[in-house]
Amino acid sequence: MNEPTWTDILAAWSTFGTAVLTAVLVILAVCAWRTAKDTLDASKKASEAAEASAVAAQAANEQARLDSIEQTRPYVFVEVVPGLQGAGCWDVRIANSGRSAARNLTLDYEHWSQNPDDVGTAVRELFETSRALPPGCSIRAVWRLEGNFTEGPSIVGLGKSGKITVRYTSDDPSRPDYDDSFDVMIEKSGLWPIPESGPEPEGVTGQARKFYRLGQALTRRIGETSR
Repeated sequence: MNEPTWTDILAAWSTFGTAVLTAVLVILAVCAWRTAKDTLDASKKASEAAEASAVAAQAANEQARLDSIEQTRPYVFVEVVPGLQGAGCWDVRIANSGRSAARNLTLDYEHWSQNPDDVGTAVRELFETSRALPPGCSIRAVWRLEGNFTEGPSIVGLGKSGKITVRYTSDDPSRPDYDDSFDVMIEKSGLWPIPESGPEPEGVTGQARKFYRLGQALTRRIGETSR
């Protein structure tokens, strides 16, 4: 067998070096691919986290906006309460307990009379006339009267039950319209308290009796104003 020449040795080392270099390049390529993949995955996760954070921030901002609207909105409610005129009388009270003015306020009642009397006509005109109601303010009007009147029917005005619908807007353009309904429940609200007017003036006559009656009327009126 012939001894290898220096050219054969050089060719062998060259082949070995090429193989080693190729192996190193493959290893470096694999490392670079893994690094690139890890970077891509990290970038994708960061992008997803940023997107989720943006969605959460948007939701938080929207909730804050809605909370601000709810905290500063007008809130109009309607109730039928014992009237300031005394027993047998009822008033409708329209109040704004919100933090801003109610604009274009109108109301409706589901049981309007086909032949309205003066009280029913006045209430319907009040309800259908658009107006602004500032916060903390209220409107009160006669709703129903019952009694032994010298002329006309013994009952005037509107019913003891039904639903009153309230519609209005606000100063916030992002939430312009509100629509609420409230029940009239005169006969389902327990026993209405009325102010005490004092005992009957037994044995009191003349001017003293008139003065006593005047005091009774004043006492009732003062008591009614606190309701």
